[in-house]
Amino acid sequence: MPFAQRPEPVAAPPVVADVIRGFAGTRPRVPRPDRWGLLVTVVAALLLLPVAAVVLRLGGESTAWASLVETLLGKYLLNTLVLVALVVAMAMPLGILPAWLVSTCEFPGRRILSWMLILPLALPTYVAAFVFYRVPEAAIPHLVKIRTTFGVDAFLAAELALRYGLLSLMLAAVLSPYVYLAARSAFTRQCRVQIESARLLGDGVTRAFLRVALPAARPALVAGGAFVAMEVANDYGAVHFFGVPTLSAGIFRTWFGSGDLVAALRLAALMIATVVGLLALERLLRGRARYSAAGADSRPLARRRLVGVKALLAFSVCLLPLTVGFLYPVARLGHWAWLHLAAEGFALPEGLRLGQSLGLAAGTTVAAAFLAALFAYAARLRGTMPRRVFLSIAGLGYAIPGAVVAVGVLSVTGAVDRLHLPLLPMLGGTVAALAFAYAVRFFAIPLKLSEAGLERIGRPVEEASRVLGASPWRTFLAIDLPLLKGPLVAAAILLFVDLLKELPLTLILRPAGFETLATTAFSLASEARLQACAVPSLLVVAAGVLPLILLDRRLGTGSHHG
Repeated sequence: MPFAQRPEPVAAPPVVADVIRGFAGTRPRVPRPDRWGLLVTVVAALLLLPVAAVVLRLGGESTAWASLVETLLGKYLLNTLVLVALVVAMAMPLGILPAWLVSTCEFPGRRILSWMLILPLALPTYVAAFVFYRVPEAAIPHLVKIRTTFGVDAFLAAELALRYGLLSLMLAAVLSPYVYLAARSAFTRQCRVQIESARLLGDGVTRAFLRVALPAARPALVAGGAFVAMEVANDYGAVHFFGVPTLSAGIFRTWFGSGDLVAALRLAALMIATVVGLLALERLLRGRARYSAAGADSRPLARRRLVGVKALLAFSVCLLPLTVGFLYPVARLGHWAWLHLAAEGFALPEGLRLGQSLGLAAGTTVAAAFLAALFAYAARLRGTMPRRVFLSIAGLGYAIPGAVVAVGVLSVTGAVDRLHLPLLPMLGGTVAALAFAYAVRFFAIPLKLSEAGLERIGRPVEEASRVLGASPWRTFLAIDLPLLKGPLVAAAILLFVDLLKELPLTLILRPAGFETLATTAFSLASEARLQACAVPSLLVVAAGVLPLILLDRRLGTGSHHG
């Protein structure tokens, strides 16, 4: 059947045409649909769906909550608070003192130590726990002597102190780079006039450090300590091996042991409230104190040359967290891995799927980094209040434990699967659901770095592109994305390392038969196959060390930068 011809429009008389043009010039224009605003809304909604699903389920019926409150809740909360306090108290000096020494002093080994001190970030806490939880076995003869001499109560107290102390020291050493990086950045940028003024007023180096440098760096130190506190509260693998019942371990025990998801979610909400409460307490103690950064024209502190005993002491202080948090665990794992490979004819352990782990982490990293840059650009096109709100809440998942994010993703994918939508495959128990959970949990990393990168680029370059007729999409691809290469590479490195190390979320959401390096190492260690678990553990560490070294070189904090 031939198509009907479209009739030609009839021209209006000249007078009528003039009237129409007059009305067209005065009436308000109908706004065109904003596709960039729709992108911001959809992405922010997807990222918030798991969090909203968790919040909505907190009020559900729970069969184990009443019993949990009466018996274990106080123990979980007390252990979490004690462990967070101990680790933060140990991590602060382990990060602050090396940062001060490498920033203000010159001594043999300073250059190499300045970048090696970030390497413990590549070592997951549960991998370090594989090594350290066997250490108390060497103290068994001494514990037996305490029991025979002082009784059972003294024996239990000594064993508890040893376990908590060793776990706290291990976590503090592994997590100390968070404090080290924040403190070093603050000390490097401090104005030398402040310190020199304190010296002229009669303060020694130590007194000037305690009275001037340390208080001025307090915001950065609080930020580093907050990262440490959140990591400790979210940790599951290390506390599992040391047998310390924290809120994080309680979530797994309540969910998988009692089968009560609502009670597990309430424990998770209590964990988040604990971290938020600690940060609010610090803000209250700070009062009305304000901190100012050094001016752009101020010169950084000149490094003092140390010799003799002082140089040896400075080197030892910097070497301590590096040895405990990286060198000793990696050396022990290397010995175990060699023994296992030699015994097995240098064949890799069964179930070691290196391609799966690296492929999932790399694919999620690339997709999340590009989407974060696009999201930040779309939110900046029009600085409306809704877009600023979406920009603020899109990275909320980073402050939420991985187990909680996993529960939220399970709830969302389960609800979608029950709808039986056409053309949409089942999402629950798939790699896509795991990748989505990774994005929800770690989206803040590429988003914040992309946002900061766009602020440095500025608007004049984009406006010039728009004036020349380029669309926002073409401007983003041709102008902003190439200029964001540095921040996106840094974000991709940090995100890739975090994805390789992620354990609680992966344990819950991984599909049947799907293993990552983290889950393989954890499963082998749970079966007491420590020599076999050393191989995937070292692969996790190796995959994280190289990106961290590259990041250090890009940021200019390494040895080569003096």
